[in-house]
Amino acid sequence: MNSFISNFKKNYKKVLLDLLAFCALFFLFDRLFFMLIQYGEASFYKHYSPYSLNDKFARIENKDEYQVLIFGTSRTYDAIHPGYIRKQLGIKAFKEAFVGKGPMYNYYFYQEYKKSMGVPRVVIYGLDYFLYNVTTARHWMQRFNQGVVNDLYYKRGISKLLANKAIIDNFCNTVLNNLQQDPEHNQNLLIERDIFQMESYLGKDNLGDMDTDKLPQYKLYYFFVYPGEEGVYFSRLLEELHRDKVTVLLVSLPEYVGTYRSNKSHRLFRRTFRAYQNKFANVHFLDYNRLKKFDLKNTAYFIDGGYGKTNSHLSRAGAEILNRMLIEDLRQYLPDNGIQKGK
Repeated sequence: MNSFISNFKKNYKKVLLDLLAFCALFFLFDRLFFMLIQYGEASFYKHYSPYSLNDKFARIENKDEYQVLIFGTSRTYDAIHPGYIRKQLGIKAFKEAFVGKGPMYNYYFYQEYKKSMGVPRVVIYGLDYFLYNVTTARHWMQRFNQGVVNDLYYKRGISKLLANKAIIDNFCNTVLNNLQQDPEHNQNLLIERDIFQMESYLGKDNLGDMDTDKLPQYKLYYFFVYPGEEGVYFSRLLEELHRDKVTVLLVSLPEYVGTYRSNKSHRLFRRTFRAYQNKFANVHFLDYNRLKKFDLKNTAYFIDGGYGKTNSHLSRAGAEILNRMLIEDLRQYLPDNGIQKGK
Protein backbone atom coordinates (compact mmCIF):
# COMPACT_ATOMS: atom_id res chain seq x y z
CA MET A 1 0.00 0.00 0.00
CA ASN A 2 2.77 2.37 0.94
CA SER A 3 4.57 1.50 -2.30
CA PHE A 4 1.42 2.29 -4.28
CA ILE A 5 1.02 5.65 -2.58
CA SER A 6 4.68 6.46 -3.08
CA ASN A 7 4.51 5.69 -6.83
CA PHE A 8 1.30 7.66 -7.16
CA LYS A 9 2.91 10.70 -5.56
CA LYS A 10 5.93 10.43 -7.85
CA ASN A 11 3.77 10.10 -10.97
CA TYR A 12 1.48 12.89 -9.78
CA LYS A 13 4.44 15.23 -9.30
CA LYS A 14 5.84 14.29 -12.72
CA VAL A 15 2.50 14.92 -14.45
CA LEU A 16 2.12 18.21 -12.59
CA LEU A 17 5.66 19.31 -13.51
CA ASP A 18 5.07 18.32 -17.15
CA LEU A 19 1.81 20.25 -17.18
CA LEU A 20 3.44 23.33 -15.66
CA ALA A 21 6.29 23.11 -18.21
CA PHE A 22 3.76 22.84 -21.05
CA CYS A 23 1.81 25.85 -19.76
CA ALA A 24 5.01 27.87 -19.40
CA LEU A 25 6.12 27.00 -22.94
CA PHE A 26 2.64 27.74 -24.30
CA PHE A 27 2.55 31.06 -22.44
CA LEU A 28 6.02 31.96 -23.73
CA PHE A 29 5.21 30.96 -27.32
CA ASP A 30 1.89 32.82 -27.21
CA ARG A 31 3.51 36.04 -25.99
CA LEU A 32 6.51 35.87 -28.32
CA PHE A 33 4.42 35.08 -31.39
CA PHE A 34 1.94 37.81 -30.49
CA MET A 35 4.79 40.32 -30.09
CA LEU A 36 6.06 39.27 -33.52
CA ILE A 37 2.62 39.90 -35.04
CA GLN A 38 2.45 43.28 -33.28
CA TYR A 39 5.83 44.26 -34.70
CA GLY A 40 4.84 43.09 -38.18
CA GLU A 41 1.54 44.94 -38.00
CA ALA A 42 3.17 48.19 -36.88
CA SER A 43 5.83 47.90 -39.62
CA PHE A 44 3.24 47.17 -42.30
CA TYR A 45 0.98 50.08 -41.38
CA LYS A 46 3.95 52.42 -41.13
CA HIS A 47 4.87 51.40 -44.68
CA TYR A 48 1.23 51.61 -45.78
CA SER A 49 0.90 55.16 -44.44
CA PRO A 50 4.52 56.39 -44.22
CA TYR A 51 3.77 59.97 -43.24
CA SER A 52 2.63 61.46 -39.97
CA LEU A 53 0.09 64.13 -39.13
CA ASN A 54 3.03 66.42 -38.40
CA ASP A 55 4.00 66.04 -42.08
CA LYS A 56 0.59 67.40 -43.00
CA PHE A 57 0.51 70.21 -40.48
CA ALA A 58 4.10 71.29 -41.18
CA ARG A 59 3.27 72.26 -44.78
CA ILE A 60 0.69 74.83 -43.67
CA GLU A 61 2.05 78.34 -43.10
CA ASN A 62 -0.96 80.52 -42.32
CA LYS A 63 -2.77 78.18 -39.96
CA ASP A 64 -5.20 80.80 -38.71
CA GLU A 65 -6.81 80.84 -42.18
CA TYR A 66 -8.22 77.36 -41.55
CA GLN A 67 -11.45 78.03 -39.71
CA VAL A 68 -13.42 74.92 -40.73
CA LEU A 69 -12.59 71.28 -40.03
CA ILE A 70 -14.35 68.53 -42.02
CA PHE A 71 -14.79 64.96 -40.73
CA GLY A 72 -16.30 61.89 -42.34
CA THR A 73 -15.70 58.72 -44.32
CA SER A 74 -15.37 58.23 -48.09
CA ARG A 75 -18.89 59.61 -48.58
CA THR A 76 -17.80 62.95 -47.11
CA TYR A 77 -14.55 62.75 -49.10
CA ASP A 78 -16.60 62.77 -52.30
CA ALA A 79 -19.35 65.10 -51.05
CA ILE A 80 -17.97 68.12 -49.15
CA HIS A 81 -15.10 70.13 -50.62
CA PRO A 82 -12.96 72.94 -49.15
CA GLY A 83 -12.63 74.54 -52.60
CA TYR A 84 -16.27 75.62 -52.63
CA ILE A 85 -16.08 76.96 -49.07
CA ARG A 86 -13.02 79.04 -49.83
CA LYS A 87 -14.50 80.40 -53.07
CA GLN A 88 -17.83 81.39 -51.51
CA LEU A 89 -16.83 82.36 -47.96
CA GLY A 90 -13.17 83.31 -48.25
CA ILE A 91 -12.07 80.92 -45.51
CA LYS A 92 -10.12 77.69 -45.67
CA ALA A 93 -11.32 74.27 -44.57
CA PHE A 94 -9.11 71.40 -43.45
CA LYS A 95 -10.68 68.17 -44.71
CA GLU A 96 -9.79 64.96 -42.86
CA ALA A 97 -12.50 62.80 -44.41
CA PHE A 98 -11.53 59.50 -46.02
CA VAL A 99 -12.41 55.82 -46.19
CA GLY A 100 -11.73 54.00 -42.92
CA LYS A 101 -11.80 57.09 -40.69
CA GLY A 102 -14.44 56.46 -38.04
CA PRO A 103 -15.44 58.30 -34.86
CA MET A 104 -12.48 56.92 -32.89
CA TYR A 105 -10.03 58.32 -35.44
CA ASN A 106 -11.83 61.68 -35.51
CA TYR A 107 -11.73 61.97 -31.71
CA TYR A 108 -7.97 61.39 -31.50
CA PHE A 109 -7.27 63.47 -34.60
CA TYR A 110 -9.02 66.44 -33.02
CA GLN A 111 -6.59 66.31 -30.08
CA GLU A 112 -3.63 66.61 -32.46
CA TYR A 113 -5.35 69.19 -34.64
CA LYS A 114 -5.86 71.55 -31.70
CA LYS A 115 -2.18 71.35 -30.78
CA SER A 116 -0.96 72.23 -34.26
CA MET A 117 -3.77 74.26 -35.83
CA GLY A 118 -5.73 75.64 -32.91
CA VAL A 119 -9.45 75.31 -32.19
CA PRO A 120 -11.56 75.62 -35.39
CA ARG A 121 -14.61 77.84 -35.58
CA VAL A 122 -16.72 75.21 -37.27
CA VAL A 123 -16.65 71.42 -37.56
CA ILE A 124 -18.63 69.83 -40.39
CA TYR A 125 -19.27 66.15 -39.77
CA GLY A 126 -20.60 64.13 -42.71
CA LEU A 127 -23.01 61.55 -41.32
CA ASP A 128 -23.37 58.06 -42.71
CA TYR A 129 -26.41 55.86 -42.19
CA PHE A 130 -23.95 53.23 -40.90
CA LEU A 131 -21.96 55.63 -38.67
CA TYR A 132 -22.31 53.49 -35.56
CA ASN A 133 -21.23 50.43 -37.50
CA VAL A 134 -17.97 52.00 -38.73
CA THR A 135 -14.68 50.63 -37.43
CA THR A 136 -11.63 52.84 -37.95
CA ALA A 137 -8.98 51.24 -40.16
CA ARG A 138 -5.98 50.24 -38.06
CA HIS A 139 -3.41 52.00 -40.22
CA TRP A 140 -4.96 55.41 -39.61
CA MET A 141 -4.62 54.92 -35.85
CA GLN A 142 -0.90 54.35 -36.40
CA ARG A 143 -0.60 58.14 -36.43
CA PHE A 144 -1.32 58.43 -32.72
CA ASN A 145 0.38 57.40 -29.47
CA GLN A 146 0.92 53.68 -29.87
CA GLY A 147 0.65 52.95 -26.16
CA VAL A 148 -2.85 54.40 -26.11
CA VAL A 149 -3.84 52.80 -29.42
CA ASN A 150 -2.61 49.34 -28.46
CA ASP A 151 -4.64 49.52 -25.25
CA LEU A 152 -7.68 50.37 -27.37
CA TYR A 153 -7.18 47.59 -29.91
CA TYR A 154 -5.51 44.66 -28.18
CA LYS A 155 -7.50 42.60 -25.71
CA ARG A 156 -6.23 40.90 -22.59
CA GLY A 157 -6.47 37.17 -22.03
CA ILE A 158 -4.63 34.04 -21.02
CA SER A 159 -3.86 33.59 -24.71
CA LYS A 160 -3.10 36.83 -26.50
CA LEU A 161 -3.44 35.06 -29.85
CA LEU A 162 -6.94 33.78 -29.12
CA ALA A 163 -8.11 36.99 -27.46
CA ASN A 164 -7.00 39.03 -30.49
CA LYS A 165 -7.92 36.54 -33.22
CA ALA A 166 -10.33 38.99 -34.90
CA ILE A 167 -7.66 41.70 -35.04
CA ILE A 168 -5.07 39.30 -36.41
CA ASP A 169 -7.51 38.05 -39.06
CA ASN A 170 -8.28 41.65 -40.04
CA PHE A 171 -4.57 42.39 -40.38
CA CYS A 172 -4.09 39.37 -42.65
CA ASN A 173 -7.05 40.46 -44.80
CA THR A 174 -5.66 43.99 -45.00
CA VAL A 175 -2.31 42.68 -46.26
CA LEU A 176 -4.07 40.58 -48.92
CA ASN A 177 -6.32 43.47 -49.99
CA ASN A 178 -3.34 45.80 -50.19
CA LEU A 179 -1.72 43.47 -52.71
CA GLN A 180 -4.82 43.87 -54.89
CA GLN A 181 -5.17 47.64 -54.44
CA ASP A 182 -6.62 49.46 -57.44
CA PRO A 183 -4.82 52.49 -58.96
CA GLU A 184 -7.72 54.82 -58.17
CA HIS A 185 -7.42 54.07 -54.45
CA ASN A 186 -3.70 54.83 -54.56
CA GLN A 187 -4.43 58.14 -56.29
CA ASN A 188 -6.95 59.01 -53.59
CA LEU A 189 -4.34 58.24 -50.93
CA LEU A 190 -2.06 60.82 -52.54
CA ILE A 191 -4.86 63.38 -52.26
CA GLU A 192 -5.54 62.38 -48.66
CA ARG A 193 -1.95 62.97 -47.59
CA ASP A 194 -1.59 66.35 -49.34
CA ILE A 195 -3.70 69.12 -47.83
CA PHE A 196 -3.31 71.27 -50.94
CA GLN A 197 -4.49 68.52 -53.29
CA MET A 198 -7.41 67.94 -50.96
CA GLU A 199 -8.33 71.62 -51.19
CA SER A 200 -8.57 71.42 -54.99
CA TYR A 201 -10.37 68.06 -55.12
CA LEU A 202 -13.99 68.36 -56.30
CA GLY A 203 -15.05 64.74 -56.63
CA LYS A 204 -15.40 62.13 -59.38
CA ASP A 205 -17.49 62.21 -62.53
CA ASN A 206 -20.42 59.87 -63.01
CA LEU A 207 -19.38 57.20 -65.54
CA GLY A 208 -22.90 56.07 -66.36
CA ASP A 209 -22.36 52.57 -64.99
CA MET A 210 -24.68 52.68 -61.98
CA ASP A 211 -27.06 49.77 -61.41
CA THR A 212 -30.48 51.43 -61.28
CA ASP A 213 -32.69 48.35 -61.66
CA LYS A 214 -35.27 47.92 -58.92
CA LEU A 215 -35.53 44.23 -58.11
CA PRO A 216 -38.81 42.69 -56.86
CA GLN A 217 -36.92 41.89 -53.65
CA TYR A 218 -33.80 43.58 -52.35
CA LYS A 219 -31.93 43.63 -49.06
CA LEU A 220 -33.06 46.12 -46.44
CA TYR A 221 -30.69 47.66 -43.90
CA TYR A 222 -31.72 48.77 -40.43
CA PHE A 223 -29.98 51.52 -38.52
CA PHE A 224 -27.15 50.36 -36.27
CA VAL A 225 -27.95 52.07 -32.97
CA TYR A 226 -25.69 53.75 -30.42
CA PRO A 227 -23.09 53.00 -29.22
CA GLY A 228 -22.34 50.45 -31.95
CA GLU A 229 -18.65 50.05 -32.67
CA GLU A 230 -17.28 53.55 -31.99
CA GLY A 231 -20.29 55.68 -31.05
CA VAL A 232 -18.79 56.48 -27.65
CA TYR A 233 -15.99 58.40 -29.41
CA PHE A 234 -18.53 60.34 -31.47
CA SER A 235 -20.20 61.49 -28.25
CA ARG A 236 -16.84 62.33 -26.66
CA LEU A 237 -15.90 64.40 -29.69
CA LEU A 238 -19.15 66.38 -29.54
CA GLU A 239 -18.70 66.94 -25.82
CA GLU A 240 -15.20 68.31 -26.37
CA LEU A 241 -16.33 70.52 -29.25
CA HIS A 242 -19.04 71.86 -26.96
CA ARG A 243 -16.44 72.70 -24.30
CA ASP A 244 -14.31 74.38 -26.98
CA LYS A 245 -17.34 76.40 -28.14
CA VAL A 246 -17.04 75.13 -31.71
CA THR A 247 -20.07 75.30 -33.98
CA VAL A 248 -20.85 71.78 -35.23
CA LEU A 249 -22.86 70.93 -38.35
CA LEU A 250 -23.97 67.30 -38.53
CA VAL A 251 -24.67 66.81 -42.23
CA SER A 252 -26.86 63.98 -43.50
CA LEU A 253 -25.45 63.35 -46.99
CA PRO A 254 -27.68 62.54 -49.99
CA GLU A 255 -27.76 58.97 -51.26
CA TYR A 256 -29.17 57.52 -54.48
CA VAL A 257 -32.89 56.69 -54.18
CA GLY A 258 -32.23 52.94 -54.40
CA THR A 259 -29.91 53.13 -51.42
CA TYR A 260 -32.28 55.53 -49.65
CA ARG A 261 -35.10 53.00 -49.88
CA SER A 262 -32.83 50.11 -48.90
CA ASN A 263 -31.85 51.95 -45.70
CA LYS A 264 -35.16 51.59 -43.88
CA SER A 265 -34.66 53.35 -40.55
CA HIS A 266 -34.40 57.00 -41.65
CA ARG A 267 -36.74 58.20 -38.91
CA LEU A 268 -34.59 56.59 -36.24
CA PHE A 269 -31.46 57.96 -37.93
CA ARG A 270 -32.83 61.51 -37.89
CA ARG A 271 -34.14 61.21 -34.35
CA THR A 272 -30.77 59.93 -33.17
CA PHE A 273 -28.75 62.83 -34.53
CA ARG A 274 -31.33 65.51 -33.78
CA ALA A 275 -30.96 64.42 -30.16
CA TYR A 276 -27.40 65.80 -30.21
CA GLN A 277 -28.80 69.10 -31.49
CA ASN A 278 -31.17 69.15 -28.54
CA LYS A 279 -28.41 68.25 -26.10
CA PHE A 280 -25.77 70.73 -27.26
CA ALA A 281 -26.53 74.35 -28.17
CA ASN A 282 -23.57 74.45 -30.58
CA VAL A 283 -24.71 71.40 -32.63
CA HIS A 284 -26.98 71.68 -35.67
CA PHE A 285 -28.41 68.83 -37.75
CA LEU A 286 -28.67 69.50 -41.51
CA ASP A 287 -30.62 66.87 -43.44
CA TYR A 288 -30.04 66.89 -47.20
CA ASN A 289 -30.98 63.24 -47.63
CA ARG A 290 -34.62 63.86 -48.52
CA LEU A 291 -36.44 63.51 -51.82
CA LYS A 292 -37.95 66.98 -51.34
CA LYS A 293 -34.56 68.50 -50.48
CA PHE A 294 -32.26 66.84 -53.03
CA ASP A 295 -32.91 65.05 -56.32
CA LEU A 296 -32.05 61.55 -55.10
CA LYS A 297 -33.43 60.01 -58.31
CA ASN A 298 -30.97 61.76 -60.62
CA THR A 299 -28.26 59.20 -61.42
CA ALA A 300 -25.95 61.95 -62.71
CA TYR A 301 -25.54 63.13 -59.11
CA PHE A 302 -24.07 59.83 -57.87
CA ILE A 303 -21.23 57.48 -58.74
CA ASP A 304 -22.67 54.41 -57.02
CA GLY A 305 -25.51 53.11 -54.89
CA GLY A 306 -28.66 51.20 -55.77
CA TYR A 307 -31.35 48.91 -54.46
CA GLY A 308 -29.95 46.53 -51.87
CA LYS A 309 -26.80 48.66 -51.45
CA THR A 310 -26.27 50.58 -48.22
CA ASN A 311 -23.48 52.85 -49.50
CA SER A 312 -23.79 55.69 -52.02
CA HIS A 313 -21.36 58.47 -53.01
CA LEU A 314 -22.07 61.77 -54.71
CA SER A 315 -20.56 62.54 -58.11
CA ARG A 316 -18.79 65.80 -58.91
CA ALA A 317 -22.07 67.23 -60.25
CA GLY A 318 -24.00 66.14 -57.17
CA ALA A 319 -21.32 67.47 -54.83
CA GLU A 320 -21.44 70.88 -56.49
CA ILE A 321 -25.17 71.15 -55.76
CA LEU A 322 -24.77 69.90 -52.21
CA ASN A 323 -21.94 72.33 -51.45
CA ARG A 324 -23.99 75.21 -52.80
CA MET A 325 -26.80 74.31 -50.37
CA LEU A 326 -24.41 73.66 -47.49
CA ILE A 327 -22.61 76.98 -47.87
CA GLU A 328 -25.90 78.89 -47.77
CA ASP A 329 -26.74 77.13 -44.52
CA LEU A 330 -23.19 77.60 -43.24
CA ARG A 331 -23.58 81.38 -43.55
CA GLN A 332 -26.31 81.24 -40.90
CA TYR A 333 -24.05 79.64 -38.33
CA LEU A 334 -20.90 81.69 -38.90
CA PRO A 335 -20.50 85.09 -37.23
CA ASP A 336 -20.21 87.93 -39.76
CA ASN A 337 -16.81 89.07 -38.55
CA GLY A 338 -13.97 87.69 -40.59
CA ILE A 339 -16.23 86.14 -43.27
CA GLN A 340 -16.06 87.30 -46.85
CA LYS A 341 -19.44 86.97 -48.52
CA GLY A 342 -19.40 85.19 -51.87
CA LYS A 343 -19.74 87.48 -54.82
